[in-house]
Parts: sequence; structure tokens; C-alpha cells
Amino acid sequence: MNQIFIIFKKELKDILRDRRTLLAMMVFPLLLVPSILSVSTSMQASQTEKAMNKDLNVAVVDNGNGKDFTNALRYATGVKIVEGVAEKDLKALVKGDSLDAAIVISPSFDKTVKAGRSGMIEYYFNSTDAREIKQRIETSLDFYKNGVLTDRLDSLGLDKSIIEPIQVIEKDVYTQKESLGKLVGGFMPYIFVLFCLMGAMYPTIDLFTGEKERGTIETILVSPASRLQILLGKMGVVVVAGVVSGLMAIVGMYLALQFNPDAPEFFVNMINSVLKPTSVALILAMLIPLTTFFAGAMIPLAVYAKSFKEAQSMIQPALIIVILPLVIGMMPGIELNIGTAFIPILNVALASKEIIAGTIDYGLLTIVFLSLIVIAGVGVAISIRQFGQESNILRA
Repeated sequence: MNQIFIIFKKELKDILRDRRTLLAMMVFPLLLVPSILSVSTSMQASQTEKAMNKDLNVAVVDNGNGKDFTNALRYATGVKIVEGVAEKDLKALVKGDSLDAAIVISPSFDKTVKAGRSGMIEYYFNSTDAREIKQRIETSLDFYKNGVLTDRLDSLGLDKSIIEPIQVIEKDVYTQKESLGKLVGGFMPYIFVLFCLMGAMYPTIDLFTGEKERGTIETILVSPASRLQILLGKMGVVVVAGVVSGLMAIVGMYLALQFNPDAPEFFVNMINSVLKPTSVALILAMLIPLTTFFAGAMIPLAVYAKSFKEAQSMIQPALIIVILPLVIGMMPGIELNIGTAFIPILNVALASKEIIAGTIDYGLLTIVFLSLIVIAGVGVAISIRQFGQESNILRA
């Protein structure tokens, strides 16, 4: 054990001197995550404000009908009625953003509405625009529709409740904290698991392939430490680097939301309430066996590679493999159960979601830990086998 610790200290000092490792392990997650979140929330806030304050150009083809409707739309705040546009050109103009929306009133609209039936209106909109634009126009549509409905019911001496025979009282089985916690927990693993892998990647390549390139691997092999002790010492450094990188990603996200003026207040409050020391501790505890698994998968490739560049080209595709279960974990309806608890990476994503929401089943969490420990053990076993082959270590 003393020999392993000596190797661990020596390799840890070496990677802390390496600029690329420090960037991947600490600087990138601590600065990149806040930058991404700040830019995205700022852009979202800017787009929302622009959509809400923008003067909307809405073309109306009335066919001599719907005067009251057109007036209701005309008096809506920030809506400019564009007349004289040919009906055949509406679709192209809305699609090309020359118009924000277009409305075609049927020739029989007034007659139909007066008869107490439903008048026909065609509404052209661009679904790629900000949803606030569509909401603003639909508010005017609903205002006119409710006005006509109220007039009809008043003329008949009826209460509006006659057309609403059922009153639905919604009661969410989840609290607001639990619901938002699941929302937050859906994308958090996407961030810290990826940075966990990236933080472990460069130390893996440097401590194994880099040693071969520098010609220093032979020196450490003739030390009193056994081949297994050398491997475990190096692997310990890789695991520490990955876990620290994942932790820095969590810290970076927390800081981004705390000091970003564009972040929604309810969202910041939710982050403060769900990121408790217990939650963070449980997530970090899962990252240790997960990073050990990552190390066990990457070390054999790094041992086999002849050069730093070759090792990078062999290991970097792992990012794609890791992203897939993380994306699946964000899909609605995918929950932590006895089946998903055994699937690597996906189980971490789902368990993190439950931990943050405060709804974790500790029985399933135990299964997640056990499954992670098993796959970590498999990864270590594969690494031991690869590192034990002389042809791999001295491969030039």
C-alpha cells in the first residue's frame, strides 16, 4: 500500500505541472460551464424581451367580413395590421419573416357568426419564431372569441358555466420542489459526467502513453513497486482528476446561476434548495466508481497506443458513447427502476435526478452503487491485464 501511495503522489505532482491536464480538470469546467449557461440564459432573456416588445406585422385578408375582429386585433398592444396583401402570398411572406403572422377571414364569417355557428379563420404563423409572438396573437384571438361567446350567452340569459360542465381541480402528486428538482436533475448529469470523463482523459493519456513517448516508463518499471502497484497508483490519479473535474462542473454551474442576472429567480432558488451537501456528497460518491470505470476503459487504450496523438484518436470517441445514455436519461418517462439501475452511466443520470428532486429510493441507489462498483472492477481487471503485457508497455 505504501508503494501505491508513493506512485500516486509522484504522478499527482507530475500532472499538476501539466498545463493541459489542469485546463481539462479544473479551468474548463469551472469557466466553461458558467460561460455556456450565462450566454444561453442571456440570449434566451434577450430573445424573450425582443419578442414581447416587438411591433408585430399581421396581415389580414378580411374578404369584407370580421370588422369587429380586425378592430380587436388592431387595438392590441404592439400589433400593426397590414392590408392589401394577396392571399396567395401570405405563406411565403410569413415564412420569410416579412410578416409575423397572417389571418384570412372566410367570406361567410359574419353570416355564420350571426347565425350562432362557428366562423372560419385561417391563421398563418411561423413555428420557428419565439413562442411569445404566437402567444401574443393568440391572446387577441381568444379575446375576440370570448367576447362573442359572452354576447351569445347573455342574449340567451345563460351563465358561462353552462358550457363548462366539468370543473377540473389539478393536484400534482409532486411538490414544486420535486418537479423542478427532476427538471434540474435531468440536465445536471449531462454536464458533470462529461466533464468527469474529460478530466480523466488527459491524465490517462499522459500517465501511460506520455510515459512511453518520453521514455520514462522503463525507469518507473525498474522501481521496487510491482506492476500492479504502479498501475493502481496511476489509476488513482486518473480517478481523482475525473472526480475533481466533475465537482468543478457542479461548482461552475452553481456560480453561473448565482451571479447571472438573467437567470430566473425561481430557478436560482431551486438550485440553492436542491444542491444540499447531502445531495452533492451522494453524487460525488457515484462519480468515484464511475470514473474508475472510465479509467479502466481508457487505460488499456492508452497503454496500447504508440503516441499521444494515437491515444487521443482512440479515446475521444468515448465522448459519443457516454452522451447517448445521458440523453436517454433526460427523456420523459425514463425513470430509475430495477432495470435501469444496472445500466452504466444511465443509472448515474437517473439516480442524480432522483437525488436532486429528493425522491431517491435508497434501495435502488444501493443497486446503482453496486453495479458501478462491479463495472469499475471489470475495468480495473482489463487494465491490469493490458498493463501486464510487456509488448503493450514497450510498444513503440
